[in-house]
Amino acid sequence: MRNVFWLVLCLSLFGCATPYKKSGWKGGYTDFKVQDDIFKVGFKGNAKCSLERAEDFCLLRCAEVTIENGYKYFIILDERSGTQTGAYTTPATANTHGTSYGGTYQGTTNIYGGQTYIYHKPSTRNTIKCFREKPENIPTIIYDAIMVKKNIRNQYKLGKKNNGDGGK
Repeated sequence: MRNVFWLVLCLSLFGCATPYKKSGWKGGYTDFKVQDDIFKVGFKGNAKCSLERAEDFCLLRCAEVTIENGYKYFIILDERSGTQTGAYTTPATANTHGTSYGGTYQGTTNIYGGQTYIYHKPSTRNTIKCFREKPENIPTIIYDAIMVKKNIRNQYKLGKKNNGDGGK
C-alpha cells in the first residue's frame, strides 16, 4: 500500500510537462508590472518540461502581457534561464518469506523500492519593455506580440485565447 502511494505521487508530480497556465504547485507563468511599460515575466516548468518549452512559454506570456496592456511590440531587456536539479529516493521495504524445519530456517528476502531519481526543473524570466508603435533604431530583436502569440500557440496546439486582439 505504501509503494502504491509513492507511485501515485511520482506520477502526479512528474507525469506530464507543465501546461501553459498561471503559476501553481506544478509550475506555470508569473508576471508583474515594474512600471507602465516594463514587466517581469517568468515561467517555471516541472521535471517533464524542457528548457526550450519553458523559454517558449515565457515568450508567449510576454506577448500576452504586451497585448493585455494595450501595446503591440516588446523587446527583452534582460533574460535569465536555468535549471534546478534535485533528487528523491523512494522508500525501501523488505519482505521475508520462509519456513523453519527442525531449527533450520530457509527463506527469501525481497527488497522493493530504494531507487533514487534525478530530476531537472527549468525556469526562465524575461524583463520586457513594451511599445505601442514599432520602435526605430533599437539594436535588438523587436517582437510583434500578436505574431509571437499566434505562432507559439500554434506550435504547442494551445488553441486560441482572447487577450484583446480578436483571438489572433
